[in-house]
Amino acid sequence: MLISHESPLSILPQSRKYNDYDYALVHLFDEIPEYYNFFVESLKQGRRVILDNSIFELGTAFNSEQFLHWVNKLKPTEYIIPDVLEDAIGTMVNADEWKQQYLIQVEPGIKSIGVVQGKTYQELVNCYNHLDTIVQVDKLAISFDYSYYLEVCPHPNKWMGYTLGRAQTLARLLKDGIINTSKPHHLLGCALPIEFFFYREIS
Repeated sequence: MLISHESPLSILPQSRKYNDYDYALVHLFDEIPEYYNFFVESLKQGRRVILDNSIFELGTAFNSEQFLHWVNKLKPTEYIIPDVLEDAIGTMVNADEWKQQYLIQVEPGIKSIGVVQGKTYQELVNCYNHLDTIVQVDKLAISFDYSYYLEVCPHPNKWMGYTLGRAQTLARLLKDGIINTSKPHHLLGCALPIEFFFYREIS
């Protein structure tokens, strides 16, 4: 398991010492040139860089055409296809649009990540299967803060509810045969770091 912590601009160079890879937020590229240049240098150093569409920060995903521009300019290791928070259908529509209109324009060798979205278990399953088999993304991501987690694991501390909810949901997806074990997965964000004690490599 590789772990990366988003870090303030002031300590980005030092973050390479404690991060296994570097995680870029696209909406900051125009605003802060030195932020963009940090990731350019990381790639020159041979580090893994994931380019995010900034949906968590903006509320909606970065404009697809502008996002494509930055994908091809930076040439990250991987990028996250524009999704829609907790909206399975919207995310699937966005992913289909990306595959049909933009994927062919992405520079060769850059891998795609699809984020599963939904408000119920079945919506999460439907979105997962669509991203995996129809869009055929290279990696699948599961977010840390679906409202569904708080329904299946209600807790006085909502952060613990998110933590336990994702672990339980992943276990159910694996038990139900939904998880494609031949593809890598990304745990997108984290409510409490204790969650990572729940996961062990199966030999």
